[in-house]
Amino acid sequence: MTGATGKQGGAVARHLVAAGWDVRAVSRNAGAVVPGATVVVADQASPESLTSAFSGADAVFSVQPAPHDPRAPQGYSPAVETRWGRNVADAALASGVGHLVYASLVNARDESGVASFDSKWEVEQHIAAIGVPTTVLRPTTFMDGLHAPGLPKLTHLLHPEVRYHLIAVDDIGAITAAVLADPARFAGSSLTLAGDLLTPVEIAGLMGLEYAQVQVDDPELRKVFSTHPEPAVDIEALRTLHPGLRSFAEFLAEHRSPDH
Repeated sequence: MTGATGKQGGAVARHLVAAGWDVRAVSRNAGAVVPGATVVVADQASPESLTSAFSGADAVFSVQPAPHDPRAPQGYSPAVETRWGRNVADAALASGVGHLVYASLVNARDESGVASFDSKWEVEQHIAAIGVPTTVLRPTTFMDGLHAPGLPKLTHLLHPEVRYHLIAVDDIGAITAAVLADPARFAGSSLTLAGDLLTPVEIAGLMGLEYAQVQVDDPELRKVFSTHPEPAVDIEALRTLHPGLRSFAEFLAEHRSPDH
């Protein structure tokens, strides 16, 4: 799997290890530590190294850094993200892997004109073209990224009047493990991942805060955080797959400091 040292991939690795999988964590860093997993040195920029890393694997979990991730390598961009995602898919096919699980994005269903969305859409188009059996996961806004203890006010780019789907990163890991355990059911499908649907004002209210939208001049960001509603998500069906799926209130209760 890729991304095991990151938040999303790390959650997937934890749940796979707990479920008894033999997990290979692909990393460019030989000194990387992923508890319970074997670190295999390979680079998403190198299809050959990925093919070697995936040899003999039953399944591959593919996630690439977000273009805005400060830990991404110098020069990383949406175009690089697309290239890496294609490389992982090509290596999975070349290695004879029976099931690829690709972590995409809720907004990557079609070409949008937003570079950080279209990079994933382009990967999806490539995966469909080469024919490797794949499940596409579409995570929504991370609850973990909104949790801001100690701040006097919640500020974000989210439009205050739009309801957004939210997902806890740990729940992504649990759902991914369930998908990987049942390729006959999930290969060839996509799942949009969410545990709650709230406006930013409601999110802030659950945190006991006021909400303030950050105003930006970037037209691409304005397009991302527009007033268009998100696609519907069957949260109850996801809860059947993963009974521990958290609402935002439940997520906050788990992360509340002992003195509150």
